[in-house]
Amino acid sequence: MATDRNEHLHKVLKTHEINKLENLDKFIAKKNQVKNALNEKFSEDKASNCMDSGSYAKHTAINTKFDIDCCIPFRKREKDSDKGYSSLSDMFEDVYKYLKNEYTEEDDDIEKDDVRKQKVSIGLKFNIDGEEFEMDVVPGRERPSNNDYGNNNTDLSLHIHPPNRSKKEVDDGKTRIKTNIKKHLDLLSGSSRVHERKVAKLLKVWKTERKNQNGGKLIKSFMMELYTKEAFDQADEIPNGLWGKVKMVMNHIVDNITENDLVDPANSSNIVSDSMSDTAKSDTKSGMKKTIKDTDEDSDKIKEYFPINEEYDDEDDDSNSKASSVSVLSTSKFG
Repeated sequence: MATDRNEHLHKVLKTHEINKLENLDKFIAKKNQVKNALNEKFSEDKASNCMDSGSYAKHTAINTKFDIDCCIPFRKREKDSDKGYSSLSDMFEDVYKYLKNEYTEEDDDIEKDDVRKQKVSIGLKFNIDGEEFEMDVVPGRERPSNNDYGNNNTDLSLHIHPPNRSKKEVDDGKTRIKTNIKKHLDLLSGSSRVHERKVAKLLKVWKTERKNQNGGKLIKSFMMELYTKEAFDQADEIPNGLWGKVKMVMNHIVDNITENDLVDPANSSNIVSDSMSDTAKSDTKSGMKKTIKDTDEDSDKIKEYFPINEEYDDEDDDSNSKASSVSVLSTSKFG
């Protein structure tokens, strides 16, 4: 009997729901602990309190590939009397040193070796009651001037850690990125973007499964979210059914990922697609083309490309409502 592709994708979403994670309340508590520690440590230099960011704050996270991000905005130091940082690299380094050398002394759930520099963030890996939890802290500095960060301007400059720069960034001598976390959070927010968030989550399931099966690097999650919004916004007609919507976005990615630049809506000069290698782009394109062809020809193939999370397959739909009160993240400008 043929598989109902739409029904299957609904089940994929249900079994990958983030609130099904048993220790989610403990992860949220740890996230808040880190944010509070950063707010206290950098109380004089920050432009605002830490704010939630990333896929969980955007409601596009899945439970098989999960972490929580936060961003701490700093003041821009322009004269000696200013608080904050004149150097982005100093800002990045100070946050890293604090988390590695001071914070780990106060928190038994993390070791110094589990604090690492990443491209624009500091990665933390906790062991909470035997379960691994990862968190990224993104230091950003207000722009363009001191005391500009507020209700009318939430632009930030991020430091790019040199060893993690892409070839294009190295060739261009790029050492910083302009971004706006608030604008990124708003991309797929609201009741009018429900279908886009569902598709973004399903694409993350696809990506996770492809990497598990084949390894290598594929499209970045943020790019999938941007492409999803772009595909929906440009479509003359939105298909019915989840598979039709997923296929529409995949076809949009296939048509664009190796041919056209993908621009950061928070910064027109930041070409997000430049952060991906040509190999990752071509592998993503060929993988999505094959997924569409195979699934259209044989509906059962959808189970291979979009697997159900068996760990939560038989749970009652309402069994995880307990998480709702503790897992709600504030996505306001100032955390």
